[in-house]
Amino acid sequence: MKRILETAVCAAALVVLGGCDSEEPGVKVFSSQESIQGRSITGWTESWFRWTFDVPAHQNPALLLEADCGIGQDTPVFFVPMYDGDTTYQRTCRVPATKPVLVPLWAIINDHPCPDPDFQPAPGQTLEDFLTQGALDFNAGFRDLRVTVDGEVIDPSSHRHTTGMFHFTADPSLVGKLPDPCLQGTSQPGVSDGWWLMLSLPPGDHVVRVTGVSPSSDSIDYTYNLSVSR
Repeated sequence: MKRILETAVCAAALVVLGGCDSEEPGVKVFSSQESIQGRSITGWTESWFRWTFDVPAHQNPALLLEADCGIGQDTPVFFVPMYDGDTTYQRTCRVPATKPVLVPLWAIINDHPCPDPDFQPAPGQTLEDFLTQGALDFNAGFRDLRVTVDGEVIDPSSHRHTTGMFHFTADPSLVGKLPDPCLQGTSQPGVSDGWWLMLSLPPGDHVVRVTGVSPSSDSIDYTYNLSVSR
């Protein structure tokens, strides 16, 4: 298993921080069932991985904490990048106004093929089921996930997204640099599982903080400082 980098107002299906009576728009946390530009949030997590793997190593925010978060982004959703260099970090991103923001809390991708010849589906098992089960089994070891948005506690339990099998292509420069021994630098299938928030953020500065304990028992503590343009 590979950790990558290791997603009327005040309706019941969403959370609006700052209350319903504020004249200024508040922070909206989209429910996991909502769609953005006609696409599910789970679908946008697939695009997040495709974008992450598409950026060359010398510019990739997964490898460089100081890299531009917006490098190579041209979709209707802004992708906040994770950083793979440490389990505790702070990252600052400038976010375009009006774009929904996809924040990874903890997410992994289980991809194929791998150098290990035993990393194969069991007889009669589909590749998609094999990759899905592996991702779910790995993330079963994650515990104590906690997240706040601008100091307000958000329950992440309803924000888990497991994709179907999708294809991506990693830039060849990432092979051997990201901690995924299965990266090929060519098109390959994968299944992702993890916890994500899709947010609508008004102009100004916002802070998303994520803590927890990874399946390998590492304490994680990520702070995303998100500055939304006016």
